[in-house]
Amino acid sequence: MNLIETNELCKKYSKALVINHVNMHVPEKSIYGFVGENGSGKTTIMRLVMGLVEPTSGGFSLFGIPNRDRRIHDVKRQVSAIVETASLVPSMTARDNMIYQELYLGIKLSDDERKELLTKVHLENVGKKKVKNFSLGMRQRLAIAMALMNKPKLMLLDEPMNGLDPEGIAELRELLIELNQNEGITILISSHILSELEKIATTYGFISHGQLLEEITSDELHNRCRKSLSLAVNDLDNAKEVLEKLGLKEYSIMPNGDIKIYDNVSITKLVVELSKKNVEVLNMRSSEESVEDYYLHLIKGVM
Repeated sequence: MNLIETNELCKKYSKALVINHVNMHVPEKSIYGFVGENGSGKTTIMRLVMGLVEPTSGGFSLFGIPNRDRRIHDVKRQVSAIVETASLVPSMTARDNMIYQELYLGIKLSDDERKELLTKVHLENVGKKKVKNFSLGMRQRLAIAMALMNKPKLMLLDEPMNGLDPEGIAELRELLIELNQNEGITILISSHILSELEKIATTYGFISHGQLLEEITSDELHNRCRKSLSLAVNDLDNAKEVLEKLGLKEYSIMPNGDIKIYDNVSITKLVVELSKKNVEVLNMRSSEESVEDYYLHLIKGVM
């Protein structure tokens, strides 16, 4: 089951189409790494899903309920989000911030429940320390504790690692894995720190200029990013025939039309066999990519 699913989702501001017919799928109990440059549309999609802005066209569903269905308001109670910046009052303690949030949500927690949430995010010892004296990592963890107040099944986190030092990033990473694996919470997380997403994401969505370029599981991405030989050719069909003739089994066709070969192969023999079929090799490179490399090649290919 997909907890978030969009259907040809579009959003225009003035005449600018900032979200362009996006079909997105966030599987239940996944950590969905949402990857895109600044202005790519990540935050806008989160705002659309949370109902903070209305779609220009298309739609979305949460937990299988379409956004035009009245029941969407009920299922949104199972969703929490930290979009753009966390709403914290710097002059208050962690406990007082939680009480303030309870008033906004219309719920009432006991002191034990608050302590349990603070313990869950490793802030059990902050006492009466005011939030203005917290590190950025501590503020992010407090924001997550507050986002857990309604016992969500789905969390949307917009660039939560921004500005964190290595220790803060590691603490946040461990917390998100714990919430996903132990609590079963599905997490949609955007981040520019792709090396960190590699350590936690189970599924990826790559977006650029409002267009969702690709969705891929972490296992599929790992296979595509391992050591490989990439070819750009002028005749894909004949090239595939040559690969089959050479007995190459482990290869894939990229969205931009490049061929990625993972088998060990003699480059000389491969080029000779391709030339026999009048296949011209336009570009060839050997690589072992990171997620960031993969994304940049994906954008370049589509552009």
